[in-house]
Amino acid sequence: MYKKILLPTDGSKNSESAIIHALTIASDEHAEIIILNVVDSKHLSSLPDEALDKDANAIFEKHSEKAISRVKEIIKENEDKFNVKVSTLSLEGNPSEVILKVCEKDDIDMVVMANSGKHMVDRFLLGSVTEKTIRQSPVPVLIIPANKNRK
Repeated sequence: MYKKILLPTDGSKNSESAIIHALTIASDEHAEIIILNVVDSKHLSSLPDEALDKDANAIFEKHSEKAISRVKEIIKENEDKFNVKVSTLSLEGNPSEVILKVCEKDDIDMVVMANSGKHMVDRFLLGSVTEKTIRQSPVPVLIIPANKNRK
């Protein structure tokens, strides 16, 4: 039923709570997990032009690599329990919009994500990435509560 599961991560501890759930489903369904990190373009657009040089891009790339590496590390720690194919994506843009585009472009069957990441203020002022994803997703979205005990 599920062949491709999207696992968005922002590098926060809360986003880690979704990993074991995604692994369990992927293992049971013989599905691939696609780890997605989105560099939020609103942060890029607020920087002066002088800041948008190769050093700024390197900083964002480093953050993205760190977020994805942490997820891969947790998956590796659990590889004796779960045998799943894993691939990664790092993209720039509005996180909820990128998640939705990846769902359609890459034929994603399910999204597994935590209900809040590190931007708690955004949740109240702008609406969270999770809420926007739920409202507009063309596929099922499994939300793991931020207060869920991580394994």
